[in-house]
Amino acid sequence: MEKIYSFYNMVFLSVVFGIVWLLLIFTGHWFKRGKDRRTEFLCPAATKSLQGLAAFGVLCHHLSQTAAYQSLNQIQVFRETGFLFVAVFFFCSGFGLIKSLNTRPGYLNGFLRHRLPSVIVPFYVMNVFYIIYHICIGTEMSVSEWICKVTGIALLNDNAWFVPVIVIMYISFYLIFRAEKGDSKGARTRSFVLIFAVIAVQVGWFLFNKHFPWWLGEKDWWRNPLKLYSAPWWKSPVALWYEGEWWVNSTIAFLLGMLVAQHEEKFYSFFSRAYWAKLVFSLLLFAGAMFLFFHVEYKCGINYWMEFGGNNKTLPRAILMGINGLQSLSFCLLLCLIMMRNFAENRVTRFFGNHSLEVYLMQALPLRAYMKAFGIEGNFGDKISVSMNTVVAYTLCVVASSIALAVLLKLLSRLVLKVLKL
Repeated sequence: MEKIYSFYNMVFLSVVFGIVWLLLIFTGHWFKRGKDRRTEFLCPAATKSLQGLAAFGVLCHHLSQTAAYQSLNQIQVFRETGFLFVAVFFFCSGFGLIKSLNTRPGYLNGFLRHRLPSVIVPFYVMNVFYIIYHICIGTEMSVSEWICKVTGIALLNDNAWFVPVIVIMYISFYLIFRAEKGDSKGARTRSFVLIFAVIAVQVGWFLFNKHFPWWLGEKDWWRNPLKLYSAPWWKSPVALWYEGEWWVNSTIAFLLGMLVAQHEEKFYSFFSRAYWAKLVFSLLLFAGAMFLFFHVEYKCGINYWMEFGGNNKTLPRAILMGINGLQSLSFCLLLCLIMMRNFAENRVTRFFGNHSLEVYLMQALPLRAYMKAFGIEGNFGDKISVSMNTVVAYTLCVVASSIALAVLLKLLSRLVLKVLKL
């Protein structure tokens, strides 16, 4: 009996999540035949379902990073892969923008007025929930910190970084493609180069600034715990925008989505020839990128947080960022090739797809609140004493609450948009 319980503690949640993933992918799945292969490739229903799977993947990622899951060593395959699911969001966004630009006359007319509120309004409605939560738990913040986090200059919910990044990309898309002169191939190429430059500037800022303004103060001041913990809130790690690799290590997929949409016919035609060989190659490319990442991080000791160990150089992080970019691109390429011959959609993935932003924005609230309720709080990497039954109950509460809050956020956001007539 003791051996059975030990085995239960070892694999139970990982097996359950594996079964859930298989059900999500294969329920409603079919292999495309003939014309279906082309007409269904990256169609709105397919990409919406893909975003639904990505939203669930992000939730799995955040669960895997909790002290409870790490202590039980459950679903740890998701711990280092969250940015790949976010890459799917960026890819689909970039693909959708160029697809609409090329097929809908006058698409840019009123673009910002219609597109920005769809992400900005949910962001600020979400903030209301997090304001209430922080007030209830008695979080102490200075007036300046409250103002910055309520207004969005800083983040009250640090998982919500996707919103300011996608807003910047939307504005950049509008300005760059609005300024296009003529329909020449060169004009469109220059636009893509400028989009790449916007992404590169964001990456460059993180690589310089890293996780906080280390350059404000005496040399290596942050390595003194007293000075670090007594610094103003805005000088503490991950307090402001772009102070974290997760802000930028998947954004290159936005450009890939644009390029695939622009050259969709050529892309499909090229990869249709010798399809299986190219599918295997893309799989090996992704597997190689993953192997390279884990080798560099765990064998070579290169990581994004080396400034606290005395290494504040940019080059090692730039290498890791390049590998993350390769992972994001190869992952999205692999998914594209799979979707050329397969279609997977069901009510659950459709629901998550229609509520992907809301699930993304709201999941941090139950993740944190139920940690307190179940007494399983801990920082990343902490080992705590926790039973499997407690973690199962915690997980059910988090998933159910994330879904309920996502539905509520969408309803309230629609109400605000209607009131504002946006």
